[in-house]
Amino acid sequence: MKITGDFHTHSKYSDGRHTIVEMVDAARAKGLGTIALTDHGPSNIGTGVRAAQTYLVIKDEISKLQENRPDIRILTGAEADVVSCAGDIDVPQDVVKQLDLLLVGLHPYVKPKGWKDGFTFVLGNQIAKLVPPLQNRMKSINTKALVEAMHKHDVLAITHPGLGMPLDLDEVARACLSTNTAFEINTGHNFQKVEDIKRVSEKGVSFIVNSDAHFTKSVGNLETGLALLAHANVPPEQIINVEM
Repeated sequence: MKITGDFHTHSKYSDGRHTIVEMVDAARAKGLGTIALTDHGPSNIGTGVRAAQTYLVIKDEISKLQENRPDIRILTGAEADVVSCAGDIDVPQDVVKQLDLLLVGLHPYVKPKGWKDGFTFVLGNQIAKLVPPLQNRMKSINTKALVEAMHKHDVLAITHPGLGMPLDLDEVARACLSTNTAFEINTGHNFQKVEDIKRVSEKGVSFIVNSDAHFTKSVGNLETGLALLAHANVPPEQIINVEM
């Protein structure tokens, strides 16, 4: 199998360490056909873009860069944050419509939509780390929030599902299937387990292997993700960014 593109990377516009030009040229050096710049949403505390309109600045920069890089397709995307228990995200629809793709993920440190979400969703996950009896409740809340986000928005993929915020992967997989949303294999964190991927795969979901690169050296480093999928016996037709 050959990876056709890396659809989850970050630049200096959020918490990446390199410019868009540098990230794109790193992808070209790896022989990728596509790279997507998907900086964190503005509600991601300390790491997000300054404002949702920043994505349009990024899009303009990419449009100009694309003219001089005809050998690679450069996409403008966002890794939006879920900011409420009801699945709201921190990138408004009028901006989303102007992007090439939307990724959505759960992150522990976000500015919530409202005080109730802050207490239940954000603070709740922190408290649950110290109070084990609350962990099952937070798993249910996290799962509902992510599933609602998939149903509310046109999402290409959910990012690093289960990282730092527990999820019911069976329920998430069913939502991925019903909303045609890909389940990300994240090689930047390499936290996912073969047995979990097998369970998700059995639901028939699509997968996407992404680097979550914050550095040029990480762009396109997707081999561990492919190995994980191979060990889980996931057929190539269930992986959207590979070709035989």
